[in-house]
Amino acid sequence: MDPIIKKMNREILGFIGHMDHDPEKPRPVTFWFYNDDEQKIYRLAARLKENGYRITYCEYSEAYCNYLCIAEKTFTTEALLLDKLCIDMHILAERFGVEFDGWETVIEPG
Repeated sequence: MDPIIKKMNREILGFIGHMDHDPEKPRPVTFWFYNDDEQKIYRLAARLKENGYRITYCEYSEAYCNYLCIAEKTFTTEALLLDKLCIDMHILAERFGVEFDGWETVIEPG
């Protein structure tokens, strides 16, 4: 894994731990993918759905001038799990010929 991704994951998790009233609570986490090929994005979405993710968005995005797929799953945001998921998502993106752009989650200020 690229060291910068691991570093960014730690910074985000530190922010969650500092700002969120319950950082250990399972939360929805979204994973973002882009490509200019509609079929590649829909094939990726189908695979993510098979893997237990909920597809919250999968279509052309005017804002990003690209096809966008956002997949969501709820779990506890732990550093090792997020590192593994980022590696898995990069590998999956490579297999489907799309770009993995990272993850986001909800922070509930305390």
